[in-house]
Amino acid sequence: MSNSNNTKDTQLFVGIDVGSTTTKIVAIDPEKHEILLSNYKRHNAAQAQSLQNALTFFESNFPNARIRLALTGSGAKHLAEALGCCYIQEVVANSIALQKEYADVGTAIELGGQDAKMIFFRRDPATQTLNVADMRMNGSCAGGTGAFIDEIASILKVPVEEFNELASQGSCIYDISGRCGVYAKTDIQPLLNQGISRQDLALSSFHAIAKQTIGGLAQGLDIQKPVVFEGGPLTFNPTLVNVFAERLGLTPEETLRPSHPEIMIAYGAALSLDGMFAGNSSWYAPKHYLELLDNPKLRAHLQASADGPRFFESEEEHRAFNERHQLPEFTPYVPKKGETVHAYLGIDSGSTTTKFVLMDENENILDSFYAPNEGDPLTVARTALLTIHDRYEKSGASLDIIAAGTTGYGELLFSKAFSTECHVVETVAHARAADKYIKDATFILDIGGQDMKAIWIDNGIITNIVVNEACSSGCGSFLENFASSLHIPVEEIADAAFSSDHPASLGSRCTVFMNSSIVTEQRNGKQSADIMAGLCRSIIENVFTKVIRISNLDSLGNKIVVQGGTFRNDAVLRALEQYTGREVIRAPYPGIMGAIGAALITKERFEQNHPAKTFIGIDGVADFSYTQEANAPCPFCANHCKRTIVRFSNGNSWVTNNRCERGEILGDPKDASVRQQLEDARKSREQTPNLFKLRQELLFKDYPCPKAAKERDITIGLPRVLSYWETMPFWTTFWRALGFKIQLSDLSTRKIYEEGLSAVTSDTVCFPAKLVHGHLRNLAKKGVDRIFMPSITTVTSENTESTSESMCAIVKGYPIVIRNSDNPEKRWHIPFDAPLFHWYRSEDRNRQLTGYMEKTFGISPAETRQAIAAADDAEKQFHDEMHRAGKAVLDEVTANGSYAVVLASRPYQNDALVNHDLPEMFTSLGIPVLTADSLEEADHVDLNMSRLDIVNNYHARMLSTAILAARNPHLEYVQIVSFGCGHDAYLSDEIIRLMKEISGKTPLVLKLDESDIQGPLRIRVRSFTETVSMNHAVHPKLDIHPLEDPYPVKFTKEDRRKKIVLVPNTSHAFCRIMSAAMRGQHIQAEPLEIGREEAIRLGKQYVHNDICFPCQIVIGEALAALKSGKYDGKEVAIGMGKYIGDCRLTHYSALLRKALDDAGFRDVPILTNDDVDYHNMHPGFRMSLGSAIRLAFALPVIDVLEELLRKIRPYEKVAGSANRAFEEGMDAVVEGLELHGISGLKKGFRKAIDLMNRVEYDRTNRRPRVLIVGEYLLNFHPGANHDIEDYLEHNGFEIIEAHMTDVIQKSYFYLDAQIKEYKLKKPLDKKIWFSTVDKVFDMAHNMTDAIAKKHPLYTPACRMPDLVKASDPIIHHTFDAGEGVLIPGEILHHAKDGCRSFVILQPFGCLPNHVVGRGISKRLKEMYPDAQILPLDYDPDVSFANIENRLQMLIMNAKSGNIKDKN
Repeated sequence: MSNSNNTKDTQLFVGIDVGSTTTKIVAIDPEKHEILLSNYKRHNAAQAQSLQNALTFFESNFPNARIRLALTGSGAKHLAEALGCCYIQEVVANSIALQKEYADVGTAIELGGQDAKMIFFRRDPATQTLNVADMRMNGSCAGGTGAFIDEIASILKVPVEEFNELASQGSCIYDISGRCGVYAKTDIQPLLNQGISRQDLALSSFHAIAKQTIGGLAQGLDIQKPVVFEGGPLTFNPTLVNVFAERLGLTPEETLRPSHPEIMIAYGAALSLDGMFAGNSSWYAPKHYLELLDNPKLRAHLQASADGPRFFESEEEHRAFNERHQLPEFTPYVPKKGETVHAYLGIDSGSTTTKFVLMDENENILDSFYAPNEGDPLTVARTALLTIHDRYEKSGASLDIIAAGTTGYGELLFSKAFSTECHVVETVAHARAADKYIKDATFILDIGGQDMKAIWIDNGIITNIVVNEACSSGCGSFLENFASSLHIPVEEIADAAFSSDHPASLGSRCTVFMNSSIVTEQRNGKQSADIMAGLCRSIIENVFTKVIRISNLDSLGNKIVVQGGTFRNDAVLRALEQYTGREVIRAPYPGIMGAIGAALITKERFEQNHPAKTFIGIDGVADFSYTQEANAPCPFCANHCKRTIVRFSNGNSWVTNNRCERGEILGDPKDASVRQQLEDARKSREQTPNLFKLRQELLFKDYPCPKAAKERDITIGLPRVLSYWETMPFWTTFWRALGFKIQLSDLSTRKIYEEGLSAVTSDTVCFPAKLVHGHLRNLAKKGVDRIFMPSITTVTSENTESTSESMCAIVKGYPIVIRNSDNPEKRWHIPFDAPLFHWYRSEDRNRQLTGYMEKTFGISPAETRQAIAAADDAEKQFHDEMHRAGKAVLDEVTANGSYAVVLASRPYQNDALVNHDLPEMFTSLGIPVLTADSLEEADHVDLNMSRLDIVNNYHARMLSTAILAARNPHLEYVQIVSFGCGHDAYLSDEIIRLMKEISGKTPLVLKLDESDIQGPLRIRVRSFTETVSMNHAVHPKLDIHPLEDPYPVKFTKEDRRKKIVLVPNTSHAFCRIMSAAMRGQHIQAEPLEIGREEAIRLGKQYVHNDICFPCQIVIGEALAALKSGKYDGKEVAIGMGKYIGDCRLTHYSALLRKALDDAGFRDVPILTNDDVDYHNMHPGFRMSLGSAIRLAFALPVIDVLEELLRKIRPYEKVAGSANRAFEEGMDAVVEGLELHGISGLKKGFRKAIDLMNRVEYDRTNRRPRVLIVGEYLLNFHPGANHDIEDYLEHNGFEIIEAHMTDVIQKSYFYLDAQIKEYKLKKPLDKKIWFSTVDKVFDMAHNMTDAIAKKHPLYTPACRMPDLVKASDPIIHHTFDAGEGVLIPGEILHHAKDGCRSFVILQPFGCLPNHVVGRGISKRLKEMYPDAQILPLDYDPDVSFANIENRLQMLIMNAKSGNIKDKN
């Protein structure tokens, strides 16, 4: 578009959107706001250059114009700062454009190259103007965006421009993960290899995107109609818009498509110059900006970033590496005329490539083949085999295949197709091949196209196998895709990486997360070779921190072997050597080792057993053909699995995509022979005990109960979710005994899950929790009268540990999430009964339940008690039957010398949709499956030698059964872990440690989520069972050892004089007063510096990556100090915070002990503030009552000083004066506390207030305020939160922080309140203690108020009883999980005071924050519709660029007036 009116005084508003992959420009008339010019171009990561190009394009159309310029987009912030022009966050820009374009819009969905956004609008009831109600943006994951489409297009080998056309022809939808392109690949590749049409896979990918966007971004907010769709992926893929419309139930009138959706954000940026930024910038000719962009200094400023180390320090080092890893030259055998060559054929059908070898009788390789699958591995292999056969024929020779064997993803497909004599799981094949060429290998790392395998070997026997989970991040395809996008041929990757002098530091991120890191590095001036070098390194870092999770490299042994196609790449090999600090051995044929292993094992089995020859032979291969029938519904159960049936010319058939063995039966269910096959399959299936199946039957059957005194015509709906998978016999019997009717929701299906997906408030919560929303909808359809889902915070310990009484935060908190965000009463007028109970003892339960029933239903206590007795009998009968069945299985395997698997899980992982039919994978191999609650003796196992404090019955079961399995030769152990469950992470580590110490056994740990990953699961299960068989053969008798003290290094009385105690940070101020209190007890405590990059790196290296970020950074701080050299030659200990409850803080000392041991600091003891010290870690130290009281008095003091600092600093007249006064004041407080206790504290505090009073400031022009709440370490630790406080302050906010006093007092306050309000049976000393603590905190506040009131800006703190009153309807003050009531309490308190901007910081995988953070934000928004609440997830790899982009949304809304602080 151009303008003919190019007069000298043309003045235009120009908006430029520099996105993650494209740059868009719009020029508009300042008066009429008409678009006069627009353009849209991909920038290939050259963002500054693309901006220059856009301005040059503008100048060529309007040579004489003067402009006001606004930039927007993920790549624009730094450019705008450098150019001195306006910057507007893209979601805000989009909302401005939408308000201009549409009189009526409910929601906007915008997908970009790597980001996805949702804007929710509301009409102001008073003015009827359309305002922005909320904005949501994806976190660091680019799943479900344009990058995702690019990724899938590359797998399907279709140009991205043709993807929409392909999808429009699809008719059948397969379940594909939209959470991330890497998981999607794992779903798609096997389907592709099975012959599923590309059309169906393209359409399924669009459905995956819609699911991801709706579930991940709406986060429980209702997507109001009409919906506008924008952004490149939705513009160029109209089929994707249709998929969204179908899933959201939109009519064509409710589906809005802007005429130029790709430029809407640039248009909004231009419009902002007449609204938000009216008069904010000068008019310039484009030349002004072009000259700035040409300035080398500005370019250098834009391109500042850190370098990783080079791969080689010298040419000589490079040469030595090449010589060490020279691969053998391979020349195929040339047969002689008339010769018959006898060979074994080994085929490795991988996820992305097909490999085979021909091996002679002396195990020499005659020929090999390696090529991509092209979506048709059978044809690829057939063609290659015939090519070799033809070569033999042309030489006048013949080729005789003695026997053939298969392995890999397509192991069974090829075995059935070619009637091979042997098939073997790939891990065993790879280990066998390595053993042939490298004797005495101790560790094998195999990285293929989409999988990686880590194999530990001891004297030729496999002792452990770890296979990557569904995620293929860091595998060969990861590298190849990025190489392709950087225009580097695969064979040149290593040369490019080695040529880099400035390798990028990219961290260990998954593919779609990595995109944003790469864009940032390219923006910083890194070249393709630098990026490639960083990617090769990130693969290895990913292996060690995310997949095999090893921090102590000694466990790899002294002979490390690498193989797999990815290790043909020298740069990945070198990266491994640099990471491990040792030389490794590359297998001689890295790409074909699986095929070699298959050939070797086939040869060995054939020679030993002399089986009948079955291979169809080369002539059979020539005649071979097959047909595929995709999407053939299985008629034998309600799942109707979409099977793929492959029929081969040899008469065999192969069925896949079926969830159980019934799906392998072909034919009509009415046919008698088919029914007989089904019956035979059922009998075969039931021959092997499956206690998961039995458990489900027992849970949901009716138990005897007395006749009710009165029949009540009320149907109570009970959803089959979470704790009901443990307590259903109790509750069904209880309600029936009182005359109520019961209606259960149906068993979980994908349909049920997807129906509730849009209501899920946190996209990273575990799959069992996400299912709740679908089950409630299922009950609503069944027409129930009420839905009952109690929130039970505590239960009686069922094991030897009295502290085992907490309930999982998700289980106890999810009814609260439902009530606040997805309430059946609001949605369907069905009352949602979610009473809050604290059931420490059975008498507590009986009293609370009878009181509830009397108050809610008018039922007498006597009648309720009778129902409770019947319910207890039912629950006991359930457990007794499980124990009987468990004993029977154990007796049977003991008698016949076999083994059973304890499949240890949480109760709700009994749900077949959640466990992906995992129990059947074992029973189909003839291995009985036990549940964690089927072994009666588990309740009596002594757990005091565990490093963990036992706070949860579910945890205790898993640990107890692990100990039993380790001691019993007839039990093996498998743990199911949920993606996003932070508690499972430390449990897995401890289970592995206990079993290894007892008998050297290794458990199998399987992480599951909503992705359907049966293929990879099967490989891991079979690898495990093969390993078990080998170990049983070599070690028929178990060598059992007693467990030793898990904390052998103690902090003794003598250590008080000798050892420096290093204290890591929560906030630095708290760290200082904690150290002062300890020094008051003659401990040489030293507060550590705030940890940043090095602490995060070490935390990530030595702490399980699924453990929460605060734990990683705290432990990382300690390790960084120990490794710094500062304490070399000195005796040190680490001081660590601790409390006993459901937060992972309970286990920090256990995680620290493991990290210290792995990092080589076994002699460093740990001491904590825990005065019980159950594990006797620090017999030389107990925090005294005096120290605890001094701390309680110091807490409000530091809160006041920090609050005054935040009120003064933005308005100080002399820069830095507020910080200096604060630090000097803190010195006085700490010194007074240490030397003179509370009296010294008071004196120091008076001095601090005087110092703060001397700081000059001017608060005439008040800034908008923002409250930072959430997980308390993230709130207060600038190294962990990327200095969020400074950032928001520099961007025009006044900061309010939650109070540390409340965080500490809360743990006592809620227990005191429970005891008083719920009349709990607690020992008298406990009652007195909790009540006293509250009084002490009151006294501390009184002291603080008396001194602090001398400062004019001081406002007395809202004390805990007052703070919780307003938030009780949201979260009751007796509910404890994470920060509990503090998040809503603080938000409501400050919202009432006029604050309208809130940031909730939470660690990725922090379970309580799913409940008390994201789980309540919808309710808070209903109460304060004009507030903006931004939850931010943090992990060690989160990039500040991503956090900044989301914070800018908050900043812009404050600037635009969408959010008005009422201060």
